Amino acid sequence: MAELTKQTIDWINKAPMRVEAKAESTAAPDKVFAVLADHERWPEWFPSVKKVTVLGPAEGVGARRRVAIPGSTVDEEFIIWEPGARWSFTGYDAKPRFTRSLVEDCVLTPLANGGTAISYTMHLEPSGPVGFLMKLANGRLVKNNTRPCRIWRSEPRVVRGVR
Repeated sequence: MAELTKQTIDWINKAPMRVEAKAESTAAPDKVFAVLADHERWPEWFPSVKKVTVLGPAEGVGARRRVAIPGSTVDEEFIIWEPGARWSFTGYDAKPRFTRSLVEDCVLTPLANGGTAISYTMHLEPSGPVGFLMKLANGRLVKNNTRPCRIWRSEPRVVRGVR
């Protein structure tokens, strides 16, 4: 594993690369948050995620997990954990190192109809040859980040059949 520079949430305002997806769900914010907090089910929502392993406590600021994606593994630590409203994590190790820094931020905003506006943003500082390829593949990153938002929009079930 190669160490990444851990970041705070303030870093997102100056991150060199940003990939954002937005959607609305008919599910309430707490239900959407429950889906996102169910780490092991991430492969169902994000096509590039193959496996998620929780490394210690699963919830709260400081919780850590290891995410396997094709050709890479990323260790992440949560820096914001506000049930029903927001969570964010920073990467602290990756193999191979494709970025110097990584922060992913998800904001859930209640809608008047009881649903949720979802904003999911990945902030990166790509590095080396893999980073160069990421810049070239930016459109695919947007597509992969947008897929779960499309699912949430088209399938109001969001959480195991709960509406």
